[in-house]
Amino acid sequence: MAAVRSAIHLSPLFRFPEPPLIWLTVVIVALSLWVASEFLTPIAWAAVLAIAQWPLFVRALSRFPNRGGLLAVGFTLATALLVIFPLSLAAVSLAQESDAALAWLSHAQQFGIQPPVWLPGLPLVGTRIAQYWQQHIGNPQAAHALLGTVSAASVIGWTRSIGAEVAKESAVFLVTLLALVSLLARGTQIAAKTRLIAVGMFGEFGGEFVERITAAARATVNGTILVSVVEGAVIGVGYAIAGVPQPLLFATFTIVLALIPFGAWAAFGLASLILVGTDHVLAGAILFAFGAMVMTIGDNFIQPSVIGSAVELPFLMALVGAFGGLAVMGLVGLFVGPVIMAALLLMAKEWIERIPVPSSKSVH
Repeated sequence: MAAVRSAIHLSPLFRFPEPPLIWLTVVIVALSLWVASEFLTPIAWAAVLAIAQWPLFVRALSRFPNRGGLLAVGFTLATALLVIFPLSLAAVSLAQESDAALAWLSHAQQFGIQPPVWLPGLPLVGTRIAQYWQQHIGNPQAAHALLGTVSAASVIGWTRSIGAEVAKESAVFLVTLLALVSLLARGTQIAAKTRLIAVGMFGEFGGEFVERITAAARATVNGTILVSVVEGAVIGVGYAIAGVPQPLLFATFTIVLALIPFGAWAAFGLASLILVGTDHVLAGAILFAFGAMVMTIGDNFIQPSVIGSAVELPFLMALVGAFGGLAVMGLVGLFVGPVIMAALLLMAKEWIERIPVPSSKSVH
């Protein structure tokens, strides 16, 4: 930060460009965004990761000042391993379960899916639900009508389509890693020039705006990922104790889904239903209650304290930013969306402060 401030202090007085130059700049920026439109998402991912890792990278750079490029490559490789390892673990677990899933599917098509033994015992509605179950999926004819279109060939075709999508996303991830190396290696220069332009165009507010948005992005990414990992790990212990099949796989999915608002509820809700469906009703109920408690504490108490005052967003703006960013930009939008909402709120406060307050004389 000292280097950035010194660069601004030593720079000549910034002159706002003439209108023709402004329009030329707008046109060139628009053309650049159009040309790079296919790469904006991986570049956004790289920017988010670089901002999140920057304090740790600066600390490492202070110990090895002449190894900036090598440190950037090392940080990027570590990031790649942190992403690839859980995905590989999930892929191996799914491959191990595929044979068992196909065997269960074949058995269900031939003999039907029998209802849980506890279902008829439910008060008031148990008998009716059990009869409906038996009519629609409990006998072989109904089960075959429901699951007849699902076969090993269709599952293989579905797997191939997933494989093609994974290959596409892997190429995008490679672009993200290359961009991350460049952003980390040239982070000091990028930060100095960004602040210089912001201060020159908008005054001191520009410099404060850049600092606040950078801090908001860093706090959002680090806080969200840290809390998601802790929540998924704690609930994963619950999976193992409750006897959920493949608890490590479920824990991995819970960590990933915890990045999405209310996403982890689907993971431990499905695990609870699996326990209930295999006649472990008490274990399923306790697991769901335990997962709900962990998510409530994590999302409402731990995450706000970890993020701190860097992102002071009302609940509605945070929710719109997260889900809106997810819909528009994909997973990276979960981090970019709230930051954009924070920028909107910061800009609104600046405009409100610039509005002159009428004096008592003007009122009378």
